[in-house]
Amino acid sequence: MAHCLLRSVSETQSEISYAQRNETVSMQIYRKSSIRPLIMGFFLMFALSGCAAAVGALGTVGSGVAGGAEYFVSTPVARTVSYDYDRVKKALLVALCKMVIDVEKVKKIDNGERILATADDLEVVIKLKKVTSKLTRIEIKAGEGIVKRDEATATEIVQRTTKIAEKLVT
Repeated sequence: MAHCLLRSVSETQSEISYAQRNETVSMQIYRKSSIRPLIMGFFLMFALSGCAAAVGALGTVGSGVAGGAEYFVSTPVARTVSYDYDRVKKALLVALCKMVIDVEKVKKIDNGERILATADDLEVVIKLKKVTSKLTRIEIKAGEGIVKRDEATATEIVQRTTKIAEKLVT
């Protein structure tokens, strides 16, 4: 009977040792598998946060997300018009006034100006650049804060500025 007890204790120790090893292995597997969703979560959060490079690298994310991220990161609504700089600036200021968008600040930049304007929650950044004596480039980014961009409003400002520039008498 003592032999059975010894054997039983030995088997129990062996089973405990096996269980501990098995638990260690399963914990390692659990740790590895619990990190994967975390890594994927961070990756998706980064990719869907508006970084065009990450969205482009994904390749499998929908084109709507890529298009929105691209507009946000790099692409203002832009148009080159065949009017002189002063005429386009006057037309722009009239268009902003008619749309009840207030000019907050004007800053000189190379060959032009950067105009900051607001309307309620809308922020508008406009770059006017003299290309030649008869060509002027308009670039506009409009939106609410950093995340929400409003391409339609930016497009409307460009279109109204162009129409007003056509009608201005100089």
